[in-house]
Amino acid sequence: MDVDATQIRALAVDLGKAEAVTVPKLRAIVQKTMLDTKNDMKAEAAGSGIAEAKALAGFISYDTKYDADGISAEVGPTKGAAGSFAFLYFGNKNSGPVLNDPMFAMTRNAAKAAPYFAKALGDIL
Repeated sequence: MDVDATQIRALAVDLGKAEAVTVPKLRAIVQKTMLDTKNDMKAEAAGSGIAEAKALAGFISYDTKYDADGISAEVGPTKGAAGSFAFLYFGNKNSGPVLNDPMFAMTRNAAKAAPYFAKALGDIL
C-alpha cells in the first residue's frame, strides 16, 4: 500500500515556520505582562506609606526564560536584601498582610494580555 505523505510534510514545514514567528511574539507578550506586573507591584509597595514596603519596591523584579519546556516567567521580590520583606504580602506571626497578594497584579495584567495571546495563536491556525 502506498501512502502519499506530501500534505503531512507540508503541514510539518508550516508548523515549523509558525513556531519561528509565533514564539517570539508570545515571548514578547509574556515579557510585557511581567514588566507591567512588576511596575504595578513596585508602585503599590512604594506608595503604601510603609518604610519596609518602600524598601521592598526597589527589589521587585521579573525574569522570563525560553527553553525546551516553553516560555516561563517569575515576578516578585528578589531573595535576600530587602526581598526578605516579602512577608508584607503574606503576613507573619505579628501581623497580617499589608500589601495586596501579587496575584492581583498578575491576574489584572494577564487579562489585559489575553487578546494579544489569542491573536498570536490565531495567526498560526
